[in-house]
Amino acid sequence: MIEAAAQMFARHGFKAATTREIAHLAGLNEVTIFRYFANKPDLFWAAVESRLAKVKLGRELQTNLATDREPDAVVPGLVAFLRENLAQQPELYRLLHVAIFELPGAAKVIREHLGLIFDSVNGYFQRCAQHGVIHPVPASLGTLGILGTVIACSNLDPLISVDGAQLCSPEQEAAACAELWVRALMPHAGSGPAVSHSSGVEIASWLKK
Repeated sequence: MIEAAAQMFARHGFKAATTREIAHLAGLNEVTIFRYFANKPDLFWAAVESRLAKVKLGRELQTNLATDREPDAVVPGLVAFLRENLAQQPELYRLLHVAIFELPGAAKVIREHLGLIFDSVNGYFQRCAQHGVIHPVPASLGTLGILGTVIACSNLDPLISVDGAQLCSPEQEAAACAELWVRALMPHAGSGPAVSHSSGVEIASWLKK
């Protein structure tokens, strides 16, 4: 039932998705939904929370953040995490979009599930700035900047690229995104070699475009 709700709300939005359609997709009678949920918003939030509960930092990324590893070790892992949980799971991204624009109280629910992750990454960038590892910029700039870049590449690139062609492969895109932000954040990153990668030359060329 919750899985069917997540699919329908992601596909049609909160207002357009009906409990009758959700019940049909789940192979249930519509009345059954209201035996478990008092109303449609409760069902929606259960669907959102079922997706948000799966968003967790991997052990290696957690360790790298907590031990203040260099950004060139942390940022690629952060990009991979964001791609896996948002770019490669479009239903979650759409559900969050629907929640923010169609339902009150969305910020509170999202904060409850993602706040610790956001604070962990923010804290890492704040410490890096304090120790001179990265430029002295607001911590949220790095966090939100990387998030925005990943989302834009995944959702806008197919819309604005010529003939819908991707600028590069998903792997190259992820490496280029990480390289871009490492160079932007670290004072001396631009003087060193690009991120080690089998397609490093292609990535460097893409970054210069």
